[in-house]
Amino acid sequence: MSAKSINIAVILILAVLSLAILADSMTKPLGRDEQMYCAGGALMANGKMIYRDFSYPAQMPYHPLLYAALFRVLNTTHYLLVGRIVSTFCDIAVLVCIVGIYRHIFGGFPAAGRLLGLAAAVLYVFNPLVDYANGYAWNHDVVILCVVLSFWLFASADFQRKSRYWKIAAMGGLLTFATWMRVTGVLVELLFLVMLLVQPAQSTRQRVKTILPFLIAASGVSVWPVWVIAQAPRAFFLNIVRIPAIYGEWLKRIGMVHNKFNLTLNSITTPGYLVLIAVAVYLCIIVMHLRQRLKITDRKNLLLAALLPVVFFIIAFIPPTMWEQYLAMPVPFLVIGLAYPLLYLQELANKDGQNKHFKIAAALIIAGVFVAVASSPTVAVRTVMLFEPEGWVPIQLHKVSKDIAERTKEPKLAFTLAPLFALEGGCDIYTELSAGSIIYRIADLMSPDDRGVTHTVGPKTLAELVEKSPPAVVIVGVEMEFLEEHLLKTAVKPDWERKVYENGVAAYFRP
Repeated sequence: MSAKSINIAVILILAVLSLAILADSMTKPLGRDEQMYCAGGALMANGKMIYRDFSYPAQMPYHPLLYAALFRVLNTTHYLLVGRIVSTFCDIAVLVCIVGIYRHIFGGFPAAGRLLGLAAAVLYVFNPLVDYANGYAWNHDVVILCVVLSFWLFASADFQRKSRYWKIAAMGGLLTFATWMRVTGVLVELLFLVMLLVQPAQSTRQRVKTILPFLIAASGVSVWPVWVIAQAPRAFFLNIVRIPAIYGEWLKRIGMVHNKFNLTLNSITTPGYLVLIAVAVYLCIIVMHLRQRLKITDRKNLLLAALLPVVFFIIAFIPPTMWEQYLAMPVPFLVIGLAYPLLYLQELANKDGQNKHFKIAAALIIAGVFVAVASSPTVAVRTVMLFEPEGWVPIQLHKVSKDIAERTKEPKLAFTLAPLFALEGGCDIYTELSAGSIIYRIADLMSPDDRGVTHTVGPKTLAELVEKSPPAVVIVGVEMEFLEEHLLKTAVKPDWERKVYENGVAAYFRP
């Protein structure tokens, strides 16, 4: 098979996988967290400041800033659509990066690098947890892309040349940007910093020169978030530390928390995940067995590739509550980490003329691809939905939101735990409910002072909110009934008009 044919095949399959990623994003049901992420970006686009003016629990400030910038530049209220397109772009970029990293690692074997990189990309896209987690309008996808790009920069850097400095600075900027989106990203950033510190150096001064661009870039990227925190330090602490702790305890009390061990076991034993782990374990064993015969180059790159999935598994266990999407984050690094053992086996086959081990490994990869595809056929099947954009979830939400706004009297103030159904149509929301039900559930467990600092309300304090500014519309049907019934009791009167939409959302309009 010629190099040109391989390139064409790679491009075509990447295009198909990209369409599958886009279809996945556009057909996902609306997620609870998306309400908070998109509403935060919309409020910032309208001049409000995160933490100081509205709550944004458990998350850092760069993601809503990214959304706010896009909403302003695009001059749009399609908030969910833009958010999901951002995630889709990041997921496709990760896909391309996986193939690109394989091509770089297999520099002397371009055909094998392209084909194995393509197989790794398929294992990534068809992984059931990746399929579940990717494509939502949340910060998961952007963080993963930043780390994957940083690994590519690290793996391609020649630490004996001056060109390394811009790559090191880029790593520092990307990883700090990711950390200011998800605080647990600091562990990944520290890992990269340690790997830079252990690079060979002639003196301490040379070692300092190596990490200085990283630190300078990290400091530059941190200026704005630090300024934001300085505007409301107590609100920041409550959002990042106190509220998640209370929320975790509340979830445990009502039985909505996964057992971390059981969730992990159930997740990694799904066919698409299990084959990936099985291939990784086999390659580890065979490399250890053949270590005397293998030419193991780029040891630090190999070590970083091996540690990244481990760190992301650790990160998944850090929050008080674990969710399925956390276990999707190690997957791209698992598939990337397979590249180095496969390269060593390829080089052994080329050197000794005995390619038995490489053939077995390649056969396992191919078998893994078939298992992953066969166990998750909906990944490919749902691409037909791309030809029906009116059925895309963000488009449907926007249509409902516009209809609600048109029926709502001035002032268009919406009382809801689903802020996107108000904001996308042009209605205003109570900033105290901008995070949807996430803080609302547990706000009454906080002190009045803490509720005031974080601009939040719970079921028992809703009446105070409505007395100050009566709503023109109440939107329900998105959250659990026991959470929304307080909205109806607090604001809706018998003479209010009610309309129920196809997706179950109900709006009550003040006459």
